[in-house]
Amino acid sequence: MKRILFLSIAAATAISASAQTTGSSTTPTPDKKKYTPDSLLSPWVIDLNFMGGLMTQDVTTATSIAGYMNGVNMNTGVLKFDKGSSLGFNAQLGYFFGPKRHWGVGAGFAYFSQKGTFSLDNYHVEYQAEDSKGRIYRQIITGNDVKETAKISNMNIPLLLKYKTRFSKTLGFTMDAGPMFNIGMKTTTENTGTFDYEAVYKFSGSGSDGSPTVYDASNTPSPTSYLILKDYYLSKTPGGNVNQWFQQNRDAGFNVGLGQRPATVKDEASYKTVSVGLLLQPSLSVYLSDHVALNFGLYYTYQSFKNENQANYVLMSTSGQYNSSLRNATSASVQSFGGVAGVRFLFGKPKDTDGDGIVDRKDKCPDVWGVAMFQGCPDTDKDSVQDSEDSCRTVPGLRKFNGCPDSDNDGIPDKNDECPYQAGPASLRGCPDRDGDGIADKYDVCPDKPGLAQYKGCPDTDGDGLPDNEDQCPEVPGPATNNGCPPPPPPPVDIPLSTPILFETNKTVVHEASVPVLETAVKTLGNDAQGIIVIHGHADSRGRAAYNKELSRKRAQAVKSKLVKMGADPKRIKIVAHGESDPTASNATDEGRAENRRAVMRLSVD
Repeated sequence: MKRILFLSIAAATAISASAQTTGSSTTPTPDKKKYTPDSLLSPWVIDLNFMGGLMTQDVTTATSIAGYMNGVNMNTGVLKFDKGSSLGFNAQLGYFFGPKRHWGVGAGFAYFSQKGTFSLDNYHVEYQAEDSKGRIYRQIITGNDVKETAKISNMNIPLLLKYKTRFSKTLGFTMDAGPMFNIGMKTTTENTGTFDYEAVYKFSGSGSDGSPTVYDASNTPSPTSYLILKDYYLSKTPGGNVNQWFQQNRDAGFNVGLGQRPATVKDEASYKTVSVGLLLQPSLSVYLSDHVALNFGLYYTYQSFKNENQANYVLMSTSGQYNSSLRNATSASVQSFGGVAGVRFLFGKPKDTDGDGIVDRKDKCPDVWGVAMFQGCPDTDKDSVQDSEDSCRTVPGLRKFNGCPDSDNDGIPDKNDECPYQAGPASLRGCPDRDGDGIADKYDVCPDKPGLAQYKGCPDTDGDGLPDNEDQCPEVPGPATNNGCPPPPPPPVDIPLSTPILFETNKTVVHEASVPVLETAVKTLGNDAQGIIVIHGHADSRGRAAYNKELSRKRAQAVKSKLVKMGADPKRIKIVAHGESDPTASNATDEGRAENRRAVMRLSVD
């Protein structure tokens, strides 16, 4: 039941929030008004609701052995309730207050007619009794499926907090919640069980001599005891007619019998103290008009009752007098829940001169149609800025701009924005700057490339003082006289063919520094179809003369190989090895020896 309570409250809260949000964003206009809002409905309502559902009851009973004299082997059973149902109605007068008239209070009368079954398990008592002939004996009473069908009438006065909201012309939501004060609860019960009456008569003498009886509380029968017990008879007389035997003893004046119905099966029980309970009733409202609505929903009630303890209570007496088990109840927790269907009548209508949905007593502009958020004053462009504070009354705008729009959402109102439909920073008066160079696109000759203000937003990539859009070589510096391109290179200088090609000590490697003279040789062969190149190889004087001779030949051959790789015809190239025989400088110094480690090319005619 707690879950039902919490879910109902959560649903009411969510629907309330939704209704308030909807109301704030869809304020009706004079020509589009679809329904009368709650604020214009009558504050007074009469609710008639009919309820039906299930009912549960948890009962606590008092210890009930005091009413049995010298009781032994006592078990007065456990009282349980099931198969509960509830039908009822409530009638309320309510009043809704506040500018929106969502919340109100109400009071009325509620009546429930409830049914159910009380069952008492394992009822068994043994106690001292006296029969009609004045004989003392032990009376044993055992219950057989002891049940009571109960009819309960329950009357209450509810004092409720009420909530309502209307979603549309036909639908709304309402919730009633609050305490119920019980003014009367009466339960009529009818017993449907039977009881077995057994007895133990203990005679002080033999019994046949008319000796008196005494109470025997022992669980071990005395030899002088007369046992009128079902199990005892069947153990002694298997297959005997136990019902006939019990009837014979009953006819003989012994207080026994099997399957005995109580002498009285009906009883009444009423709780003595007034209880305070709870009623929770959420419903969907279907409006037939502004004055009548049907409600369909759920209900939940909770009541807790207390009773005065009944002295010397017995469920079943020796004489067969039956007392309802509810007479022994000290408290009860009663819950009912189910569906509800009802009708609400709204009467009266507050005055609204301008028909804007705000009653005159709450309308700051009662003669001009307005909106609720401004207490009845107008907002012509519906931008949530009332006309008295709106600098652009006919165009929807933003409150932070006094009702004027910002079409491109750049934080600058259109009236101050040089580019109202293109977002841009305030530093550029709202105009965009795609390349982020601080120059608005509308003034930028190169809007997609960051540039400089002095060049109207165009860059100067090579830094030559000429913007890229005017520079024919934008990535290479050049003078403006050559359209930003570098000047042409000077004509190449020819290296003389006879320029020596130098080598390191004991090496034959031709270095890159000698490539220009090699190119001169290739060019010379190309210009002179009859000429040949003679390569003269030389060495310094260190080492043996024969070794130096061979070293000079290898140097001349290395130069030839280079020329061939560069495209020269090998048939037009000859080599001559001089060794150390033809120095060009002194071999006494490092500098002189470096000059002597050489190869020299000369043009000759074959």
